[in-house]
Order: sequence, then structure tokens, then C-alpha cells
Amino acid sequence: MDGAYTQQELLLLSNFAYIPACLSDKPIGEIIDSFRDPGGTFTPESVYPAAAGGGMGLDDVCTVFSEMDKRIRENPAFGEISVSRKLDENNVRALCYTDPKDENPVIVFRGTGGTADAWTDNFEGAIYSDTDIQQIAGDFVEFECGGYSDIVVTGHSKGGNMAQYVTVKHSDRIKECVSYDGQGFGRGFTGLNGDEIAVAAPKIVSISAYNDFVNILLTSIAGTTIYVANESSAAAAHSSVTLLTCNSFDENGDFVTTRPQGAVSKALRQLTGILCQGLDPLTVKGRDEMALIAGSAISLALTTPQDDLVNGCVAPTMGMIGVKLAEHIASTCAVIADEMPLVSNSVYFDAFLISSASRTIRQQIGSLRRAKTGVEAVRTDMALTISTQIFADRALERIGEELERIAVKLDDLSAKIDAVTACYQRAEDEASSLIMAESCHI
Repeated sequence: MDGAYTQQELLLLSNFAYIPACLSDKPIGEIIDSFRDPGGTFTPESVYPAAAGGGMGLDDVCTVFSEMDKRIRENPAFGEISVSRKLDENNVRALCYTDPKDENPVIVFRGTGGTADAWTDNFEGAIYSDTDIQQIAGDFVEFECGGYSDIVVTGHSKGGNMAQYVTVKHSDRIKECVSYDGQGFGRGFTGLNGDEIAVAAPKIVSISAYNDFVNILLTSIAGTTIYVANESSAAAAHSSVTLLTCNSFDENGDFVTTRPQGAVSKALRQLTGILCQGLDPLTVKGRDEMALIAGSAISLALTTPQDDLVNGCVAPTMGMIGVKLAEHIASTCAVIADEMPLVSNSVYFDAFLISSASRTIRQQIGSLRRAKTGVEAVRTDMALTISTQIFADRALERIGEELERIAVKLDDLSAKIDAVTACYQRAEDEASSLIMAESCHI
């Protein structure tokens, strides 16, 4: 290798990382050669020992190996890279590939692979500045790969998120980061690492399917964002394999089948941003519970067979997450309303603080109503069967009613705060008038 990896090659390695055969220390060309059938091709029977992972089937493994074989014939040096450092534990699979001279390092992080723990970690990224999995990824770069510099990092889904994370934390050693369908970061991370993100962002390229539903989560820190073609829908819209099969690459190995972000993905990005704001008032226990619910539900959705997924998994999953989040917001707002001292004959109120609280509550009301609008917009665009449409309608209607109830309650609370502010202002005006009158009398 000449030190440069193409977007196509990095995507191939990100796919390969899902297949347990990637853990071999042999050059990648030798690894895939060992899974050919007697005729020299790849079949489900011949690749069976390689094992499928990350939601892939044996046909997907055949596709990945065939595409890797094609690229190796175009660039033989790509087939000569091999694993020099690796980690495969604690829901993290990280592979550091180098050429035969132990140079030109590229670190590949595997995505979640559908495990509930890994998806829970995804949602914890909305809450905490650094998650357990992200810190393990950082330790791999710092300690296991400490002898390398000018590193290229990549990965799909959670792997893309880890690639971005280590680019921020170890920007001095990372030359380039390409994230495929990788989600962004919560305000805990962006708030604490603003300067580091500013340095790392120009190195980060985010490439996602135009209708992918994971890259839209949280706040993107990528300096460059590219959306590409995808003919799949539902859970397959997030497949690393479809990123390969639905796109074309130019002579430099870069995507040529780019396109604008899809309307549903845009709506989901706005909706998740609003809903993540609702996590702010939750207690640590409430946030952890929400992350666990969401992680388990998404894991269920991504590991359910396609037929069952279409008939009854996607809508219940999204409905459960939305309803649980609405319930948390409702209970938290109720506590705030009960504990706030709205009326007192003996306590002096700070008018500025009260006005600020009123504005904050009105902003929250607007956010909740926009969330309801976003839910309804997504519902109209979702391609569901009749049975799941009925379930989705019921679940989303319940979410909408819950959000409206919360908004009404906050409206009432805001009005009471305004009334108290007005009373305070009248008392202050009267006191000022008395002081002026007394001064004139003197």
C-alpha cells in the first residue's frame, strides 16, 4: 500500500470486520482465498466456516468476499495487508492492519453486531461524555497501537462512531477518519471536547446511506458529510453490505452514486434531536433505564428475521421507545411542577429568574409540539403492513396524546409563573412609587 486507502477499500474492511474470519493473522488475500469452493468462487457452503456476524447471512459473506477479491485483483497490495494488533472483547472488535513492512496502519472498528449491550452503549452516548465502549476503543489506539502514527481509522455504525471518537481523542496520531452510517455524539461529549472536535472535524468524513436511520442520531461532528444510494428499506437500510452493492466507485475508489439525504431521515434527525432534549431533566437512574430500554428494543429489531421484522417488530419497537420516553418526560415534569414554589406571601421572587424559567418552559412546550409533528410526519412515510400500521397508529397516537398533555401542563405552569412575575412587578412598582412619594414629602 502507498499509505492511501480508498473509500471502497475502507468500506470493504468495515464489512470484513463483521465476519469472525477477519481475526486471522494471515494477509486478507490469503484469508478469503481459503474460503473458495473447488471452482474458485464463493458459495454459502464454502464460506460457512468463516462464520457470519453483525446481522449478515452467508449470502452476504459471499458478496463481501467477492467484492474484496475483485478489489484485490485491481490492487494486489490491498490483499497483502494483515492484522498487526487486534482486540475482540467487551463488545469491541478492533483490528489494526498494516502492510508487509508494518507500515500504513488502518484501524477498523466493528459495529455493534446487534447486541443489546452495544446498543445500550449507543444510547448512553446521548447521556454521558464517554461510554465504556468508546473508552475501550480509545485505549486500543493509545496502548495497543501506540507505536503507529498517521493512522487511518474507519468502521460501520457503532464502529464509525468509535472511529470518530478516537480521532477526537488522539487527533495528533490520526491522519484520516471515514465513518460509515456512524452516529454522532451527545451534548456531554461535544460540550467537554469542543476544542478537540474543532481540530479533528476536518479529518472526519461521514458516509451514509441516504435513508439510514443510525447516522442521524445525536450531533454530527464530521467535517464532510456524504449521502449515497441505497435500494433497501427497514433494518436493511442500515446494512453495510447494501452500501457495497447499491453503489458505484470511480477510478480513485470514491463513491460516485451520491444523492441528497432522504426526507424520512431528515425528519428522524429532527425528531431524535428534540427527544434527546427530553433526556436532560431525567435522573441518572431514569437515563440509564431509557438507554437500556432503547438498546434492548433496537437489538431485538436488528436480530429479528426479515419476515417477522416487517410483520410486527419495527412498529412495536419504535412505539415502546417513544411511549417510555414520553412517560419519563411526563413524570419528571410533574415532579418539577409539584416542587416549584409558585405562590408565597413571604418569599421575594427574582423577576429575572422567573422570566427566564417562563421562557425555558415555553421553549420546552414548542419542542414537545414539534416532536408530535415529527412523529406524525414519520408515521405517514413509513412503509408498513396493515397490521404494523394499526399498531404504529395506536402507539404513536398515545405518544401524541402524552406529549400534548405534557404541553398543556407546562402551558399552565408557564402562565402561573407569568402571573407571579406580574404580581412581583406590581409590588415593585408600588414600592418605587411609595419611595418616590416619601422622597418628595421629605
